[in-house]
Amino acid sequence: MRPRTLLGLIVLIFAENTIAFKAHDFKTCSQSGFCRRGRALAARARESKDIWKSPYSIVANSVTVDHTEAAFSAQVRSSLFPDIKFGLELRVHEDGVVRIRMDEIGGVRKRYDEAASWALISEPKISQILRWTVGKKDIRTVYGEKRDFEVVVSYKPLRVALLKDGKEQVVLNDQGLLHMEHFRKKEETEVKTEEPKVEEGEGTQEVMKQKNPRAWFEGENEDAYWEESFSTWTDTKPKGDIETQ
Repeated sequence: MRPRTLLGLIVLIFAENTIAFKAHDFKTCSQSGFCRRGRALAARARESKDIWKSPYSIVANSVTVDHTEAAFSAQVRSSLFPDIKFGLELRVHEDGVVRIRMDEIGGVRKRYDEAASWALISEPKISQILRWTVGKKDIRTVYGEKRDFEVVVSYKPLRVALLKDGKEQVVLNDQGLLHMEHFRKKEETEVKTEEPKVEEGEGTQEVMKQKNPRAWFEGENEDAYWEESFSTWTDTKPKGDIETQ
């Protein structure tokens, strides 16, 4: 077979496969509640960038450094949901990779977190040569053969920065957009209403909705919290949405 003929055959096969792609089988952002909520959160942050502040902070007196000095853990509090408890763990591996894990503690149910047990051949080894410095406003460590890498975890608001030669390379929650959606019960999120007193002869009473104190961050409406439909399928979410943005 001549090269040109072979090339034409390959192009034809590729074109046929391309035509077989069905775009309607895949969600767009506007069809995904998680994506819509994330973009709406970012939009609200941009609109109020001068006063925007992340609701998440580390409880300073909860910071606990592992006995090997290889990792630390701490409680995380959300000003939006002060009754919900979160936990943060940070460890530095021998190869310099920084692993951060954050999860809800003692919630309605436990989030699945066993992916590492089947995705990894073995658990990565933690560095045994670094030391954490615990301060009043942050906790930090310097590591690497040349001591040119640094991790700085600020308490309020929660912010994790990875630096090399003193310059920030990767920052978690830099713009205050981190949002860990916890398990919740539907009745707890319903907006209560109040009926104002009406004097005789004033006419029909009007039911007034209380202002949602979390609207500045989560939005006014519960977008796809309890169920979500796509094509002919509808997924129910009895414990609410639990994505991390």
